[in-house]
Amino acid sequence: MKNKSIVFLVIIIVILAAIPMVFFYSDITTEEGIKEAEDSLVLGDSADSFTKTFIFSEPEIEENDNLTIINVEETDFQSMGDGRPVIPFNLTTIEFPFGTDIIDVEYEYSTPEVISVSKKLSYSSCSTLTEDDPNIYESSERYPADFVVYHVGGGLSGDEHKTILNIRTYPVTYIPSEDEIHFVDQIQVNVFYKEPETPILKDKKECDLLIIAPNKFSRSLQKLVTHKEKQNIKTKLITTEEIYKDFDGRDNAEKIKYCIKESIEDLGIRSVLLVGGIDGQSSKWALPVRYSHVIIREGTQEKIEPQFLSDLYFADIYDSKGNFSSWDTNENDVFGEYDAGVIDEMDLYPDVALGRLPCRNRQQVRILVNKIINYETNGKGDWFNNMVLVSGDHWDDKNHISEGVLIMEKAKEIMSDFDSVEIYATEECDMTVRDINKALNQGAGFAYFCGHGDSKSWGIHCPPNADGWAPKLVKWLPDTLMINSFYRDIYMRFLRNRYKLPITLVGGCNNGKFDVSIGASLKKGKIKFTTSCWAWKLTSVRTGGSIATIANTGLGTHAMDDSDNNGVNDYLEAYDGWLELKFFELYSQNGIRVLGELHQDAITNYLNVFLGNNDEMDTKMVQQWQLFGDPSLQVN
Repeated sequence: MKNKSIVFLVIIIVILAAIPMVFFYSDITTEEGIKEAEDSLVLGDSADSFTKTFIFSEPEIEENDNLTIINVEETDFQSMGDGRPVIPFNLTTIEFPFGTDIIDVEYEYSTPEVISVSKKLSYSSCSTLTEDDPNIYESSERYPADFVVYHVGGGLSGDEHKTILNIRTYPVTYIPSEDEIHFVDQIQVNVFYKEPETPILKDKKECDLLIIAPNKFSRSLQKLVTHKEKQNIKTKLITTEEIYKDFDGRDNAEKIKYCIKESIEDLGIRSVLLVGGIDGQSSKWALPVRYSHVIIREGTQEKIEPQFLSDLYFADIYDSKGNFSSWDTNENDVFGEYDAGVIDEMDLYPDVALGRLPCRNRQQVRILVNKIINYETNGKGDWFNNMVLVSGDHWDDKNHISEGVLIMEKAKEIMSDFDSVEIYATEECDMTVRDINKALNQGAGFAYFCGHGDSKSWGIHCPPNADGWAPKLVKWLPDTLMINSFYRDIYMRFLRNRYKLPITLVGGCNNGKFDVSIGASLKKGKIKFTTSCWAWKLTSVRTGGSIATIANTGLGTHAMDDSDNNGVNDYLEAYDGWLELKFFELYSQNGIRVLGELHQDAITNYLNVFLGNNDEMDTKMVQQWQLFGDPSLQVN
């Protein structure tokens, strides 16, 4: 009898021990193929954890143009880095209370299945000159290095500061020298974390908008402060002179950043407007800037750009744990370094919505103040329903695709409630400056330019072989007279749209390079009469132009072709193209109606998806995407 009782007890113990395993495996074999089992474990009193399990089906392998393309049904993105293999991955984004310490991310995976491939994996390209990266394609190292990659940031999600964890799970990795891929059908990820015992930031809402400007602009800005208060946007104006006196920092730019930090913590500000740029046509700054030093690999862009302006520095206040994000973790007074193994730790996630009006004088301040007030107080007419689209053929690609037109059509699809005004370069290359000015003069809610540029002009090629340049001053001028091509800042003097002002996005190189002036040119030993950059000129035109412009302060970059063979040109799926389209999606599909939030959230979304590529280009993309405008602007 005693032996029977022991046997019965053993049977009960075995059954009870098996129950959790039965539940576990029934959980992960769902129709979707992915089961996320959260809060499955608590590690004592010191840390919490949860587990996520991913199930992947057999990869689909295709060969196209002497390259191998891999797809896995349960993944939702393809990694895209210039010259680097295209690998499918699943992205999981998790938000925690701000200041949460992500202690570790561990993972286990099933036994890899080794699959031989006869041709090398497809690679992304951001220009016709880019080939596969030999450092990867001639290596015996696994790419990516792990089946699971993660990164952590701290920034705004809606109105709340969050610690953001992004986990990339790769069911496929590549061994280039062996011509093989390793596939795993199951990955289990364990996340260990500790939330802060008390909130890092208190929920204060004493101020919405902080305006920072030199004292000489204060009187002209009082009218804007009064207007914002009437709009129920609690506003504070502080001068640079006050900041330099009251705050510590290694230089004036860092003092301003510490002022923004204190204003977040003491007042709960959500938006910052910097007013001021170069002082007149000198080489001195009325309101300081920060240069980033992210160096892009040689051959990837048209030239090596040793530094570029980045106002994201002033918006990225904290890292994921709530510490000050200095952008100079090696403390050598060179900010935003990313070159030859020297990489400053940069969180990059915006902690405030931030824009700049780089006004050179009081007159420009008054022009912009009047524009903003009229935009927010006068009703929008039918003109607001227009969306001006300007582009053509970007690359001389093998398939003769007009990439610029392709992205315009996608933007039109996203913004389907708007009436598109299309100005596309044709094979006859007959787009003119007058065509653009005429469309803008009719008024529009949005305008979108996508092509090439510099600090004083914007242009695009004509199809089908990206020949010639548009727009021309007049149609009959031959292409050899290049001086008459492009949409130059001087042509903006003929804009007469008054207060029918669009928010303008421009894809191109250096259109937002706002450190140009006659004095700055002379200081470099050059004689140039560029008095302001293209984007700021469009924004500050007294007789019209735009209410705000978003442009690159450095060299812009678009991808090309269809490296993942998904039927969508990479021009739309990476770099500038992805960022620009995301801005329109946030407006049209997410219903965001505050300009700075649109800009801020587009950057945050980009970081979530692309930062795990470990590609310096992705770091540069968000740093140089400059908002010339009021971040608190209420868009219709």
